[in-house]
Amino acid sequence: MFSRRRPIHPIALRGIPVRASPGWITIVVALTIISADLLAPDGLRQLRHVGFTAAIVAGAIMSLIIHELAHDAVARRRGMHLRAIILSSFGALTDDAYRPENPANEVRVAAAGPAASGILAIVLGACSWIVPGSTFAGEAFRTLALINTSLAILTLLPAYPLDGGRILRAFLWYVSGDLILATRAVGLYGRAIGFGIVLAGLLMLALNGTWSVAAVWLLFAYWSISQAAREGFTRTLIREGGRQVTADEAGLTASRRIAADRTIDAALDEILQSTTSGPLLVQRDGDVIGLVSLAEIQRIPRATWDVVTVGEIASSLDDIPRVGQDTSLVDILDLVDASTGHVALLVVGGRIVGAVTRQLIYERIREHLRAPRDDHMRRNSR
Repeated sequence: MFSRRRPIHPIALRGIPVRASPGWITIVVALTIISADLLAPDGLRQLRHVGFTAAIVAGAIMSLIIHELAHDAVARRRGMHLRAIILSSFGALTDDAYRPENPANEVRVAAAGPAASGILAIVLGACSWIVPGSTFAGEAFRTLALINTSLAILTLLPAYPLDGGRILRAFLWYVSGDLILATRAVGLYGRAIGFGIVLAGLLMLALNGTWSVAAVWLLFAYWSISQAAREGFTRTLIREGGRQVTADEAGLTASRRIAADRTIDAALDEILQSTTSGPLLVQRDGDVIGLVSLAEIQRIPRATWDVVTVGEIASSLDDIPRVGQDTSLVDILDLVDASTGHVALLVVGGRIVGAVTRQLIYERIREHLRAPRDDHMRRNSR
């Protein structure tokens, strides 16, 4: 009843889903074709243009994957692993892909990607030096060496979620002991660097040849990484904020209740009012027997609302995870996401006292994160 659509990951490496939207892939292929056409030698342009382009696309994607697998290899040595390989992040390690655990591991895992890209660039550069530069293989090795060199350098910029930004955040986290504060600080710093990247890209566009091609790729990479940064930044704030608050502290142990023998018509106003406060607890003789929300009502013909009772449409409590009042919101959130109905029950003294959904948990965490800022504003207004 409280289900939501889950993303589908058709490809996995070492058990890690590989994510890339069709739109992003289309743009990458189009930019690669244009770049290859402008930069490939004349002989290749006529006879081997298609093959050269395909080789560069495949090599660039493999370079990104190797970069990410290096992150995963180090993470696994620390007892963790990547949750996803996100190609659209261009090597940036978002918090959606790897959740921060502690400053030391953060530095080790983040540094692994640029190191792998740098080593790969050296190997490909050596191959391009051995193979004549005017040949198909020589040009491909040279181009891929340049791509990996750029990947290693750009991902070391101290801007979240680039690897350099995660290293900087780890340092700030270590010094302050506060991941949320460190994330916010590196986020502000990253915006300044982002402004510089955009400005550099626009200036490079005014130049001809290789510089203009590099500018287009730089601006596209910045746009893609910015999208991933916003999602990862929000997710980190939510998760860390959720670690600091329990269900009891968030006021989730007193969900609204409704009698099982009431008809839908009689209970409609209460059910509508509960859309932002989670599902209602359906009770009979003082015991909670099920949950009800607007989703159940919508499946019942309108003509029968005056005879069908809430108890008849209430969803079963079977297989719904149950937690205590001292459980942190982030732990409850993980249970909700993993459950079939995407809902969890709160239990105190063996009795069900509340029911929460993902939306409700997020709202309570946001309230917690806003509280320090609101307190600060009230103090300044005095």
